[in-house]
Order: sequence, then C-alpha cells, then structure tokens
Amino acid sequence: MKQSKVVFSDALCLFIICLVVTFAVAGTRSVFKERIAQQEWEQTQTVMSQLIKADEFEEVDVTGGNQAFKALDASGETVGYLFVTQAYGYGSDVSVMSAVSDGEIVGIDILDASNETPGLGQNVTRKDFVDQFSGLTGFPEVVKNEPAENQVEAVTGATKSSNAVAKSVEEALVLFEQVTASEN
Repeated sequence: MKQSKVVFSDALCLFIICLVVTFAVAGTRSVFKERIAQQEWEQTQTVMSQLIKADEFEEVDVTGGNQAFKALDASGETVGYLFVTQAYGYGSDVSVMSAVSDGEIVGIDILDASNETPGLGQNVTRKDFVDQFSGLTGFPEVVKNEPAENQVEAVTGATKSSNAVAKSVEEALVLFEQVTASEN
C-alpha cells in the first residue's frame, strides 16, 4: 500500500514537471516568435544573396507548398527569382533553393538533406555536385558519368538523393515559367 502511494506521488511529480517544462518552452517560443521569424528571414536572405545579387527580395505566391522570391535591384527591376522546392530522396525530402534568371539556373543551395544517408546521400550538399547545376537552361538529367548539356553527374552511391535535387531544380524551372507568364 505504501509503495503504491510512493509510485503515485512520483508519477504525479513527474507529470507536473513535464507540464511546467512544456508550458515554459511554449511560452518562451511565443514570446520570441517575432525575433525567431526575423532571424529565419535574415538567414534566408543571406542564402538568397549568395545565389543571386539583389538589393531586395519580395515573396511571390506559388502553388504546391513551395516558396518563391523575386530578386530586385536598387531601381526595383527584377534580376531573377529564387524558389524553395523539395523532392523525396532516399530518406526524406531534400529541400533546395534555386536561383533562376532569364530561364537559366544561376545557382542552387541545398537547404536540407539531413535525413539522407550520411557519407552518401548527404554528399549532394558538396560544392562539386551543386556547382553542376549553374548554367543549366533545361530540366536537369542525372547521369552516372560524363554529363552533357543539361545533365549532371550523380553523387556516387546516392542516385536517389541526386535525383531528388534534380527534381527540385526541375520544379523551380516550372515555377519560373508560371511566375513569369503570370507577370506578363
């Protein structure tokens, strides 16, 4: 009887601690949500600025849960677009930011490939793989060796992850066509 009271009081104590910690974390997040959003936006702008030189970035509405941004120069002229797209790789979605100007891929950045296989699929974040996408004007095709025009060489042992990046870039090109068509 005494032991059940001890177990119950220990369980109650643990429940109260968990409840207090949960509310503390939620409250902290709530208090700092604007600051967190500002820091996330600054980080996004940093990545965008590395891909395409612009003075300002303006969000554009697109379909499919993707994100799009118009890159503007100091005079307000559009210098390109950035698209955040994702495609399923080996372990989960691979998130890619693609910069497009005049229908050409200016550059890409892999935002998240953390659930891909370490040492294989996560190698899609390497500069030598990512740089292959710069200058492409059509849908990228992943090949195992000797890439030709609009082809990229797959990361060794990570064809699914490589294809996920290519599909994300392809989606960015499709969105570019849609956005530019709706603006004209």
